[in-house]
Amino acid sequence: MEECYRKVALGGRGPGKPYAESSARSAHRKQYTPGRPFVGVQGSQPFTVSGADHFGEVQAWNVDTGQRVWTHNYAKSPNWGSMLATAGGLIFSGGTIDRKFHAFDAATGKLLWEFPTNSGILAPPTSFAVHGKQYIAVLSGWGGDSRGDQATLNRLFPGEFPEVPEGGAVWVFTIE
Repeated sequence: MEECYRKVALGGRGPGKPYAESSARSAHRKQYTPGRPFVGVQGSQPFTVSGADHFGEVQAWNVDTGQRVWTHNYAKSPNWGSMLATAGGLIFSGGTIDRKFHAFDAATGKLLWEFPTNSGILAPPTSFAVHGKQYIAVLSGWGGDSRGDQATLNRLFPGEFPEVPEGGAVWVFTIE
């Protein structure tokens, strides 16, 4: 089964630097056509691959060797969120149906921290500094067809997904 990826470079492209990817596994792969919208699947609902042990994932790849460095699986959620890699070796990502914002160790993929927000996260995280202190900000506010996505997941995993509110809020965190 083919997999479709969005890629984010981690910490530059020097020797030994990993490259992260988020993926949505699909039983219905869509052909890429330059200049046309593309998310890797046909239709608007996520599909599962028969026998798959997870639904979405984040991967890191070494751009020098082309080898996968690590993978973090999301057992029951696609990963539609953008990612941010910091020079300090952290990766931030949302995009899962559980409304959580995640922080990973860029070198190992270890989940270091997660925080439940008011809604799902599709927006890209951003980093900024004020008076020498680094902050990470992200907009939480599930859009698109969130109710349709949740209905599909509840058909696949009955009763496991409460409604995710669609309202938006900006969350700001400090890096200590």
